[in-house]
Amino acid sequence: RETGEFNKVYLFVASLPCSSYSYVEGFYSMDSLSWITGHIHAFEFIGGVTRTVVPDNLKTGIDKPSSTEPVINRTYQELAEHYQTVIMPARVRKPKDKPSVEGTVGTITTWIIASLRNQIFFTLSELNEAVWLKLEEFNQKEFQKKKGSRLTAFLEEEKFALLPLPASRYEMAHWKKATVQPDYHISEDKMYYSVPYEYIKHVVEIRVTRTMVEV
Repeated sequence: RETGEFNKVYLFVASLPCSSYSYVEGFYSMDSLSWITGHIHAFEFIGGVTRTVVPDNLKTGIDKPSSTEPVINRTYQELAEHYQTVIMPARVRKPKDKPSVEGTVGTITTWIIASLRNQIFFTLSELNEAVWLKLEEFNQKEFQKKKGSRLTAFLEEEKFALLPLPASRYEMAHWKKATVQPDYHISEDKMYYSVPYEYIKHVVEIRVTRTMVEV
């Protein structure tokens, strides 16, 4: 607002395969936090969890792309386990593995981005409020070649198949390794934590969330 500086925003798009009922949210970054947050908000938006998730092979979610044995990022895999779903990455350069979202991305680009292109937003929340209004229009827009909309198709054909949301949200964690020092402590973010002295000189893994440190 004061400087006139522009910030780039990336849209996270999730789409269901049958109805094309979709969720969209803008983020300043394509980092892991944005990626995981987008999934959490998408599950909450549709009111349940899909039995499988078919993402692109982006580095944020997939450590090693493979048509037979892809290696899923550890945090992303934890998210899947928390929501009791299965991550099945699309094969590289195989858009038919996720045709619904491929088509939806193009449509939403026109429907949302084009319609907002002449507006100015000073915060990400302002932008997302506008995006969600357009998303609501998109999901409720009548189909051209058949009765109903993405919303009605979702309610009639897909909602019953969703798994229930867990009692609590997934809380994102980050991992690091450390060597236990002779005083049987490890350091994390300038804080020291003790572990059993038997682990002196051993390499341990540290899992850190907003409220907990596990070794």
